[in-house]
Amino acid sequence: MKLLAKNDVPEILQQWSQRYEVLCPGTAEQGDCIFGAFRRDSFTLDYRKPAMPPKASLLPPSQVLFTVDKGRYAAALSAGAALLFGVRACDAMGMLQTRSFFQRDCPDSFVGSRADGTVIIVNACSGPQNETCFCTTMKSGPCADRGFDLQLYDLGEAFLVEEGSGRGAELARSRFFSGVNDAEAAASISAFKCRAHTAIPLVADVPRAMDWLRAGQPCDRVWERLGAKCIMCGGCAYVCPTCTCFTVSDRVHSAMSGQRIRSWDACLFSGFTREASGHNPRPSQALRLRRRHEHKLLYYSVADAQGMTSGCVGCGRCSDYCPVHIGTLEVAKEIAEQACREAGPAGGREP
Repeated sequence: MKLLAKNDVPEILQQWSQRYEVLCPGTAEQGDCIFGAFRRDSFTLDYRKPAMPPKASLLPPSQVLFTVDKGRYAAALSAGAALLFGVRACDAMGMLQTRSFFQRDCPDSFVGSRADGTVIIVNACSGPQNETCFCTTMKSGPCADRGFDLQLYDLGEAFLVEEGSGRGAELARSRFFSGVNDAEAAASISAFKCRAHTAIPLVADVPRAMDWLRAGQPCDRVWERLGAKCIMCGGCAYVCPTCTCFTVSDRVHSAMSGQRIRSWDACLFSGFTREASGHNPRPSQALRLRRRHEHKLLYYSVADAQGMTSGCVGCGRCSDYCPVHIGTLEVAKEIAEQACREAGPAGGREP
């Protein structure tokens, strides 16, 4: 365990910038929180969850996979080292899920090389970031229990620092870190976690909806109603820490040169599952919305979920940014309400 004074954070980030591409929370001109390259004049420790998760450091919105020049192919692997400072626990879990997804069956060298060179420093949450946080329900926060190199616990004027890897321990040897009594530090962390978990209430609608889906109960009316509201903007997928849908396209420069590019996509788009024949197995928005949320709450890989409740980390961004208010929280509420109606006042189904 170590102690790091908050006043020293900008200085140590400046020092780490000599070895890493440092990405951290900053304040944009409009006052919004962004997670981007370290700059002293915009860096802040007074921030809530940024709109975009740091997943983009592993899976960029648009990424060149390989180039072709005069018929010769060259993979565009990223060899750079990145340090992500101030990641929230739910986002750290999202990065674990992203890496697991791309390494599970056929290892993706592009995501793998970026992940191997990335240092993750988590800033544990002392309470909810806003009213849509439900990380305690999904067992992804408010403190990380894996997937970090260092984890910071806010003590007011300083951070108590927990080492999560050998790489993190090496970083903590810097002169900016001071030693503490391990027994006292462990007690402080335990008290911090207890207060944080108490501050973020469980959302009963989510597990209730998951149980209803696992039981195979029909929700067709829910999906039709919500599908009619969805405007297919894809925003929920783009702000989600665990969405991994992508498409691949070729950019031709000449007859003998060009690039193959991987870009984010979304299963809510009508063309995502359209086959070469023109047939679309999910022709309606209701079916596409159902596919997205069942992938989060029902048909997820236990390996990718890192032992969590589901493929959703409970960050609440989809509810924050959906213009028609059908994020995971709202969908779970609709399903839970139907479950209650179907159960009826006496536990049986309504006629």
